[in-house]
Amino acid sequence: MDLLNRLRNHEIAKRTGRSHSAVAHKRSRLGIPSPIPNRWTSEVIALLGRRPDAEIARLVGVTYKAVHGMRKHLGVPYLAQVVRPWTKAEDKLLGTGPDEVIAQKLNRTKYSVSSRREKLGIPANNPNYRRWTKREDRLLGRFPDEEVARRLKRSLESIHHRRVNLGIFKLGSTQRPWTSEEEALLGTMRDEQLARRLNRSIMGVKLRRQRKGIAVFSPRRHWWTAEEDMLFSKLTDVRIARRLNVTLASVSCRRWRLEGKAGS
Repeated sequence: MDLLNRLRNHEIAKRTGRSHSAVAHKRSRLGIPSPIPNRWTSEVIALLGRRPDAEIARLVGVTYKAVHGMRKHLGVPYLAQVVRPWTKAEDKLLGTGPDEVIAQKLNRTKYSVSSRREKLGIPANNPNYRRWTKREDRLLGRFPDEEVARRLKRSLESIHHRRVNLGIFKLGSTQRPWTSEEEALLGTMRDEQLARRLNRSIMGVKLRRQRKGIAVFSPRRHWWTAEEDMLFSKLTDVRIARRLNVTLASVSCRRWRLEGKAGS
């Protein structure tokens, strides 16, 4: 009985020398559900935001969506928001060679290099790429994209990509700039609800929130108080989770963050 509560069928079968079907039949007859392994240990949670979601998924043996969902639930920012900032010298190397070679030179991941290069609109390993100048940037939004493309002898796609990355509206656009008061509301409610309140599109709200690095609104997210933080020096994670009626993953993540602050 004790084994059925603690171990899964294949583990019991291996330990007792019984067949897998025999163990499963016994479990079914007694009405004991198979225990689900807790993959979200404090060590795994500590990796969230420090390594790419896909890499953590491979290490833990879960799906990418599972890692992405857990990170969002805990309010942990994505890797790109916590790694070291890019310098102008590093940006100049982008596109001058294969991404994997540049990644080795800069001691960064290939994914990080590729993402940065694409964000800046730099083609992959193109020695003929023409970098944008401040004089060219000043034309964006002041004239139609087609006219800017003709003047600068660039593709219309390049003009559009550069203008969007700089946050410059298209000439004649009816979009209004974001105010500090509107941005303060990002993440405080569902994107759909905020879009209706601000009379903006849902996609516009979502993109603005993501650009600001603000986690999606989660009504079940627990906001920790100073009094609750005091419990970590007295109780185990399991007892804290039970007392505050929060998930064990949330408690483990909070302990990791507090220990990180104490060690810094």
